[in-house]
Amino acid sequence: MFHPLKLSLLALCMWGAMAHAQAPTRLLVDAKQQAALGVQVTAVQASGKGQVLASATVVTPPGKAFTVSAPYAGQLSRLMVGVGDAVKSGAPLAQFTSPMLGDARRLLNEASIDYKTASAAAQRDQAMLDEGIIPAVRLQLSRAKQEAALSLLKSREAELAASGMRFEGAAGGYATGVLHAPLSGVVLEAFASVGQRVDAGAVLFKLADASQLQLELQLSNDKAAQLQAGDEVSLATHNAKAKILAVSRAVDASQSARARAVVTQRGNLQVGEFVAVTVHAKSKPLTAGQSQWLVPSRAITQWRGKPWLFVVQPQGFEAQAVNVISATDDVSLVEAAWPASTQVATTGIASLRALLQKDE
Repeated sequence: MFHPLKLSLLALCMWGAMAHAQAPTRLLVDAKQQAALGVQVTAVQASGKGQVLASATVVTPPGKAFTVSAPYAGQLSRLMVGVGDAVKSGAPLAQFTSPMLGDARRLLNEASIDYKTASAAAQRDQAMLDEGIIPAVRLQLSRAKQEAALSLLKSREAELAASGMRFEGAAGGYATGVLHAPLSGVVLEAFASVGQRVDAGAVLFKLADASQLQLELQLSNDKAAQLQAGDEVSLATHNAKAKILAVSRAVDASQSARARAVVTQRGNLQVGEFVAVTVHAKSKPLTAGQSQWLVPSRAITQWRGKPWLFVVQPQGFEAQAVNVISATDDVSLVEAAWPASTQVATTGIASLRALLQKDE
């Protein structure tokens, strides 16, 4: 036989479980209460077949971005451009001063003088050989010295050429040169200010040719499996469109796959921007009876271990569990059996959830 106290506790637990399972999901909220709670609503948007939500970074095509680095340890003595400025190839970016630059120019001049001296000696020995005054071996030695001097001169010239420095019209002394833009584009970043000392190799400017943009998508493995080259990409918030170029299903250290898309309609996209995109995948059509909708991600709340939305009803709201197919920070793709006129709450979610949990 069961003890009366144990029976009472068992009945109480069963009643609590039934009450939790049957907790009401409808909330009676009139317009005045809705305004007081800060609740706003929006209509859900019907999703097309095979839509996949993802995040992407706006980038330039390979080879269209370039960094300008400090060729030597030194400092910027003058800035000629700022972030956002459009520059042409060869345009001056900044004046750069470094004692090592002065040494490099000195060594170049010395190599140039040595080559001229060796060349003059070789010409003189050639004339003397033609007159029979000296033996041929002496001319060979002169030619060897000339070639060695030429090699050293070419080496010094290559060093300064690799530094990207030019000296025509450069004010500020022998140890000052001008850094020039390697390509036409926009200055994306400037990493140093006038007078700041930097080490050799420090990045000073980042430039990019922004005439053509691409998107670099970050995807989970299951999303990557749904995409293929040629799929259309839309960015409603930026009035832009793109098309998938390639999909890499190999994951990186963050366990993300990647895809690349070329922007076909630029809208108001900017290089370096992090955006939410919708890919219209052709490889995964909906099955019969499915209904997929796009809703703001902020409208979804977690309750009883599931995602829920507060759906507008004639006298308030009804909390409905949904299946989230994919999501970004801005938009979520959910599966639910709704009519086309469905509206959901997008603000005041915490207040509605508190009312929902009050009777639990």
